[in-house]
Amino acid sequence: MTDIKDAIKKYFAGFYKKPLNNSDNLFAKSVLDSLGIVGLITYLENKLHIAIEPEDITEENFATIETIAALAQKKIQ
Repeated sequence: MTDIKDAIKKYFAGFYKKPLNNSDNLFAKSVLDSLGIVGLITYLENKLHIAIEPEDITEENFATIETIAALAQKKIQ
């Protein structure tokens, strides 16, 4: 799962120049918003070859790098 977390961090590094911890709340830090989720989902689906369903798109699943990685890991298995 470390590879997934690294891929997510790499995605955010493209536009968010401050360091992020895996447990940082991405909404509270203004790293991610509802529109940003769309771009992140597209990135994850293409990079990891997974499908994220509409019911997966919740604030809880996208709150931190850890929760995003856990969702992605579930989709891989």
